[in-house]
Amino acid sequence: MRLGVVEDHARVRESLVELFEAYGFEVVGSCANGHEAVAFCLDAEPDAIVMDVRMPVLDGIAATREIKRLRPEIRVILLTAYDENDLRAAAADAGADNFLAKGTPGIELVEQIRQWDRCPSARA
Repeated sequence: MRLGVVEDHARVRESLVELFEAYGFEVVGSCANGHEAVAFCLDAEPDAIVMDVRMPVLDGIAATREIKRLRPEIRVILLTAYDENDLRAAAADAGADNFLAKGTPGIELVEQIRQWDRCPSARA
């Protein structure tokens, strides 16, 4: 699977890229905000994006809505430090395929993506 990572904190972004590469995923790029993510999805054509919810310029929920409008086949996992019901509902409304807390163990995130790779047409 071709992955993109969208996170405004450089160290977290780098850690996610390292995690995915360690598990054999092809990370085709990373971005620091939602505006960059939308352009990235049009150019790089990733299979999935792992994206922070709260970012500058364009947040993850608004970026997910735009990505799903332009490229509905791209899977989106939104990550947040704030597991609030209103954020979860907004993420679902925007078309996010999954919504996970940033504290979720890396292997769970990896397994979610592997599940999509095994069942490409199934939504989480």
